[in-house]
Amino acid sequence: MKKKICIIILSIVIVCSLLSGCGDKHTAIIMKNAKDFTLTQEISESFKQENYGIQSYAFLKYIQENLPGRIAGTEKEKEMASFISAILLNGGYSEKDIKLNSFDIEEGVPMMDTSGENIFDGGEDSQSSQNIEVIKEGQSKKTIIVGAHYDSAGTHGVDDNGSGVAVALESALRMIDVETPYTIKYVFFGAEETGMHGSKEYVNSLTKKEKDNIVLMINIDSILAGDNLYLYGGRINDKGVVKDVEAVNKAFEIAKKANLPMQLTPKGNVDYPYPTGQKRSDHAPFSDIGIPYIYFEANNWLNGLPVETENHGLIMHSDKDDLSFIENEYGNRAKDTMANYSHLLHLVLQENNWE
Repeated sequence: MKKKICIIILSIVIVCSLLSGCGDKHTAIIMKNAKDFTLTQEISESFKQENYGIQSYAFLKYIQENLPGRIAGTEKEKEMASFISAILLNGGYSEKDIKLNSFDIEEGVPMMDTSGENIFDGGEDSQSSQNIEVIKEGQSKKTIIVGAHYDSAGTHGVDDNGSGVAVALESALRMIDVETPYTIKYVFFGAEETGMHGSKEYVNSLTKKEKDNIVLMINIDSILAGDNLYLYGGRINDKGVVKDVEAVNKAFEIAKKANLPMQLTPKGNVDYPYPTGQKRSDHAPFSDIGIPYIYFEANNWLNGLPVETENHGLIMHSDKDDLSFIENEYGNRAKDTMANYSHLLHLVLQENNWE
């Protein structure tokens, strides 16, 4: 009996080692490709710009042209991970600053229907993804998490969610030499579209001390195409009362003071009580353990439901999630929105007293 138990334990160890080795192999390839990445002229030039949104727009154009079909677990998602790491390396972070943590993708509930037209093939599916974390030390060990998922529903995925990734990258580069009140952890989540696997994995990996140190989570998802620029926050308790709204209200006041066109959701919505929104993005696992969040998303709630755009309905998860379509239909909306959210994020990260 003891022999059988030993064999079983040994088998488990071997399987775990193989899985770990596989993850290490993927992350090693991702980082090697990141170090070999050559910046385009447009991206190189954007590094010299100080105006908000110029860097993130250059990143977004590269994503549009080179990284469609970033389905969770596929080669394209890993290429995106290399691109993100390359921008961080070229922007002043060292390889030691960047952590790539692999995880297996288990079956989950997709965030939305993914049966849209013009779906790209993401390449070979490894059934594994990875989170990318880079830490910018602040005056305090207390931490703000800035998160954005980088997989897509198989489209160009510039709205959902190349836009969030691009703004988070711009912020990481912009903040590298800025003295900030809090330590900032930029986390680029993999495999959101298949059930928020990356953010769940990240939250589950945190120690109690790390959780206690997080004062705020900022999630940036699908900010490119929506008619209105929203900030969401708060969680609904067992009695149906919305709690933890101080952070989102404070961010809204910061936006107003800077003349930025952000809105809170309309009051009176029974299904989505003010100022909350949907829980179908990476802020949800943080909110579930009591961490205050601010969720950046461009949408349209004027009819009581998140239709994103009045003229074309949902852009995300459709063949319309394409920078060419968005700019043909809406002109400078993409550039303006990236600039506005980039500006607000910069202000929020320099603010004191988020505790």
